[in-house]
Amino acid sequence: MHLDGTTPLWIAATVLVYARGEELFRRGEKAATTLDAEDIHDLRVASRRLREGLALFASCYPPAVISAVDKRVKKVTRFLGDIRNTDEAILFFTALAAELDDSCRRDLETFLATCHDDRERTVRGLESGLRKIAAGRLSDLYLRTLHSLSLFTPPDNGIDLFSPLSGFAKDALDQRLSTIRELLPQAREPGAIEAQHRLRIAVKHFRYRMELLSFLVRAEYPLLHGLVKGYQDVLGTMHDLDVFSGIVREAGFPAGTEKMILDAMDAKRGKLFLNFSGMLVAQPLEQIGERVRDLV
Repeated sequence: MHLDGTTPLWIAATVLVYARGEELFRRGEKAATTLDAEDIHDLRVASRRLREGLALFASCYPPAVISAVDKRVKKVTRFLGDIRNTDEAILFFTALAAELDDSCRRDLETFLATCHDDRERTVRGLESGLRKIAAGRLSDLYLRTLHSLSLFTPPDNGIDLFSPLSGFAKDALDQRLSTIRELLPQAREPGAIEAQHRLRIAVKHFRYRMELLSFLVRAEYPLLHGLVKGYQDVLGTMHDLDVFSGIVREAGFPAGTEKMILDAMDAKRGKLFLNFSGMLVAQPLEQIGERVRDLV
């Protein structure tokens, strides 16, 4: 169905939330069949996108109904989190092992063998959960949520379900952008790990909301989306390094090996922060967000 800025809000909400749900169930069926790392990652992203769709249009639905389905979808996201973290750790430490000396490499290979064993155990636990997603139990709740939108009993919050999407979309993007604005000053500081982590989450939410409303941004969408994703990627890799540093400290490496690994990781994080700082100068994040908002 064709959507644009003049589309009534209730139609846009129904179509867009439905599309995100269908993506989740489609990817769930595939992941349950393949158990492939990339398919599992895609399923987790799909769950986050559906949650953003629910958050975007929550004001159009009864709060209790939205809350119920969001909690179920959030369980999917968390359920898939452990294996995603393990897969990312395996990729990172495999690459790092190739960069370090032989003694450090041997210790990392032993550590990686443990990671692979952990993944196998996690996958065995995943199979039944993925089958539940594919079986449609969540699908039933999700469809009931879509059908709970009532044009003749409008929400108590006063929202006009017949109003054009464009004004609603501008406000919705500005809500996500305001969080980014609040976090940017502190996140610019090199040691502000918590602020950078929170900014990563804020950028991710903005990106998913932008993807939902991509048809309103039109021709400039590929460029602007690429810039936002660039910020998410660099902040995400910085966060991964912070998490992996904690794993290294708890892994029981020999002191010399631990120091060598942590020093290499600190150097990588430092370069990433310099990239992040350069991006803020060359393509200011706030201005990108404002451009997206102004185009809808």
